[in-house]
Amino acid sequence: MNNRVNPDKVRKAPVASCFFMGLGQILYLKQYLRGIILALFEVVILCCVIFGTKRIIPKDQSAYEYMQGAPDTVEMIDYLEANDWPNLAEIVLARKEKIRTYVQNSAQSWIASVTRYYKKKDAALGTAVQNHFDDFVPGFFASVDWDDPYAVEDAVFNFVDEVNTAVDDFQSQLADKADDAYADEIDRAGEKFIDRYAAAAAKYDRKLSKATAKTALAKGEMELFDENYDGCAVCKHAAAAGRRTQGHRAFFRGPIVTAIAGLITLGSPQATTVTKYADHSIFMMINGLLCLIVLAIFFITYAYNIKSAKEDAEKIIKFNKFPTLRETRNDISQRSFAVIGITPCIILIAFFTVIPLLFSAFVAFTNYSSPDHIHPNNLVDWVGFRNFVTMFSSHGSSGGQWANTFSRVALWTLVWAVLSTTTCFFTGFFFAVILQDKRIKIPELYRTVFILPYAIPQMLSLFIWANLLNGTFGPINRTLIFFKIISQGIPWLSDPMMAKLTLILVNIWIGFPYSMILITSSMTAISNSMYEAAVIDGANKWEQFRSITFPLVMYQLKPILIMQFAGNINNFGAVFFLTAGGPNLPDTISTQAGSTDILISWIFKLTMNTPNMYNIASVLSILVFIVLVPFALYNFMRTKSFKESEI
Repeated sequence: MNNRVNPDKVRKAPVASCFFMGLGQILYLKQYLRGIILALFEVVILCCVIFGTKRIIPKDQSAYEYMQGAPDTVEMIDYLEANDWPNLAEIVLARKEKIRTYVQNSAQSWIASVTRYYKKKDAALGTAVQNHFDDFVPGFFASVDWDDPYAVEDAVFNFVDEVNTAVDDFQSQLADKADDAYADEIDRAGEKFIDRYAAAAAKYDRKLSKATAKTALAKGEMELFDENYDGCAVCKHAAAAGRRTQGHRAFFRGPIVTAIAGLITLGSPQATTVTKYADHSIFMMINGLLCLIVLAIFFITYAYNIKSAKEDAEKIIKFNKFPTLRETRNDISQRSFAVIGITPCIILIAFFTVIPLLFSAFVAFTNYSSPDHIHPNNLVDWVGFRNFVTMFSSHGSSGGQWANTFSRVALWTLVWAVLSTTTCFFTGFFFAVILQDKRIKIPELYRTVFILPYAIPQMLSLFIWANLLNGTFGPINRTLIFFKIISQGIPWLSDPMMAKLTLILVNIWIGFPYSMILITSSMTAISNSMYEAAVIDGANKWEQFRSITFPLVMYQLKPILIMQFAGNINNFGAVFFLTAGGPNLPDTISTQAGSTDILISWIFKLTMNTPNMYNIASVLSILVFIVLVPFALYNFMRTKSFKESEI
């Protein structure tokens, strides 16, 4: 192997890598393993862009649904007869006999099971059922024109209707022995009977389908098979021939191109046919986002490939030799190990964090809401900033209702976050300081008692509080009335202002133990020598707290306080499980926001209640993200503990 270094040739590596990933490493740098991996990655991406396939018949279509899209039996027989297909009469006769035998045997088996059921319930009625069907079934099938496929299909449906009608009559005669579920079971059995007939007919029509497809393909008459399908002749031939899937090449219609095109259009209006389902806008959006992430990873890798080729070329020229296999392995373990190790995490974050965030943001720019823009009957469209205008505009069809509601909910969310954070923190601070006093006996017992509310599942605690505070039958109001402390019940949860106050108080009861434990741990870490020095200097308890305890605790816990504030803005459970956002206000009917709803609980209602307003909920999610994340990061990075790398 020639290991001589030609600087002019080596410098071409970055340029070659610009044209195709890994090409420079393979041709000029002799880094074959890395080059092959990069080249394979680009080949896969290019194949996903260039080469596409079409799927013809959805796998989950029933046989009967499948028959609706292809030419029916009569059309195929007429078509083959007009084209003088050999042995057509024998095929038609064999089909007729097989279908007749199959249908009659299936019907007799079904009737026998019905008769057995009624004989077990009531012997006399079972005999009447058997006599009824013994008279009905032979005459019914004797009247069917088995030479006419249309008549056979109608007879199958009529037979099911007759059985259902008879069973309804028999059920009424059972009186108290009736099994209400049996009528539903008969309905399902009838549907299965129809599906089995359709599957059998499709099976026996296979020869007709293949013969028809072969003739039509030769004559260029493929429009016979599905006039609503806009695909190629190969696809139509596959559908007519009975193949449930058929792929064919479609250049520059690969999955990546198709997905991104779907992300742009979100589908086009069309009917669901045997060859394809109607477009699903939301799935198309998700597929498009997936492909955007894949392309982003590809372009990052592409840039890394060029940068790596340039650095390696400079290194080879500098040392005037190509790296050996051991040096390449050491280079990968030292320089690339971190990248290789963190790549799976980056991919998981991209697919399970970034995509949901992007999807939520994209929905805000659509009209995704019920009842007019929900699949399967409707598509979703891009509407630009219309939802943001609706949210903030004081004019328009809503008359500024959304803007007023948003202002009210956002203000209460801010008040709630500040009060719930500060009250829990400083209540916990108070009890932590009290329990640190040496005059308190067995402080561990008190800490255990205080932490119990935090140990109980929050949802359960809030449900219990909601019942305790019920204005009509709540124990708290009943007790106060019994002792004549109040004359009528206090509207703890039914008055807007009282409900907010109650929410804050209950949240203190639930949340302060956590802060108490954190602050107690922080205070334990403070050296006693500092307090001893303060006593020598003549400081009293208050001065010790103000100058030593409070600053040092805040130094350690200020980042946690900021995180608690951010968490309380999204504290869905505390609000929803206690008040469910209520009590309602006049605009609750149109905007779904109650008097104690915070932004996150309002978002939940917009997505779960009817009508579903996913677009408006996404607008609110974006607004929460835009305000909360910069605020939290800014204040977090300004803390001393962060600047001094304590956390």
